[in-house]
Amino acid sequence: MTDPRFYPRPQKPTAKPRRVTNGVKLRSKEGPDQTAWASQRWMRLIEQVAPPPQLAEGLEYARLGQTRRLDAQPGSIVARVQGRMPNAYDVAIRLPTFSPEQWEQVITAMAEQARYAASLLSGELPSGIEDVFIPLGLKLFPVASSDCAVSCTCDVSRTSAAGEAGWCKHACCVMALIADRLAADPFLIFLLRGQNGEDMLERLRHRRAATQAKAGAAGAGLGGLTGDVPLYVPHIPGISDQAGTPLEQSIDHFWTIGPELASLELPIGPPEVSHPLLRRLGPSPFEAAAARFPLVGLLATCYDVISAAAIRAEEGEPPADADSLPGTEPPADPPPETAD
Repeated sequence: MTDPRFYPRPQKPTAKPRRVTNGVKLRSKEGPDQTAWASQRWMRLIEQVAPPPQLAEGLEYARLGQTRRLDAQPGSIVARVQGRMPNAYDVAIRLPTFSPEQWEQVITAMAEQARYAASLLSGELPSGIEDVFIPLGLKLFPVASSDCAVSCTCDVSRTSAAGEAGWCKHACCVMALIADRLAADPFLIFLLRGQNGEDMLERLRHRRAATQAKAGAAGAGLGGLTGDVPLYVPHIPGISDQAGTPLEQSIDHFWTIGPELASLELPIGPPEVSHPLLRRLGPSPFEAAAARFPLVGLLATCYDVISAAAIRAEEGEPPADADSLPGTEPPADPPPETAD
């Protein structure tokens, strides 16, 4: 007769999910933070395709913190979710990543549209950003089950790339946690598509600066602002290389001038690159209304006049007459009057 002591007893589920210490959970008991557009857009998929019981249980798992580990990488989200069985379930959600050539097209399109570039460079994900991807045949957010592959080691979903059967409560839990993260870091969606958010912003800054420099040269007549011009970042040896103090540690004396100012030497001279601020800003949106006097050209003249005056003052020279400053011309004589 076989001794049952040598055979493991079948594992039975508990009445409630096994408690997890320090698990990954939602920041609010109300559910995923959907105040951000990116979070709402992400949750729309499982709200449409996941079975309601699985979605409800998945949200409860996310509130309770049943996820032992959650990791988001380019093209994949992997997690371990603890349920009622002793062993946690392995969940994987995979999304297609964009190729370097596709990302180059996306960044070029972003740089050409000021409303998107301005929002992204300020750390915001504009609600219409998907309009940049659609003409290129790309989807930033998954809109159907076929747009991502879902796998879980539970009985509900072994491996499924499409269909409602793939969305078990463990996968719904992971999706809710990612939605909560997107509310705090919307650029996470770029990482899931294969591009680190910071790297994308740096590329966008350089592309935006080059695009605007070309447009500014053509529209405002600024000499020398042609070709691919990188973003100008001045470097001051001994100052730019120093690590800054965190803002929270310097709030009390943020506006106080320290004794180090007396030893600071910043010789005044022409910038290494002419009109660096105008290069960054690009052409004015008001050019059409003031085509006779291009705003960028007028600002360039003002900068030249002020720079020349500052350099003369630094060198101890007397102020120059207005007519002799760069960019100024004496007014023309009025035309002679003629009899009718």
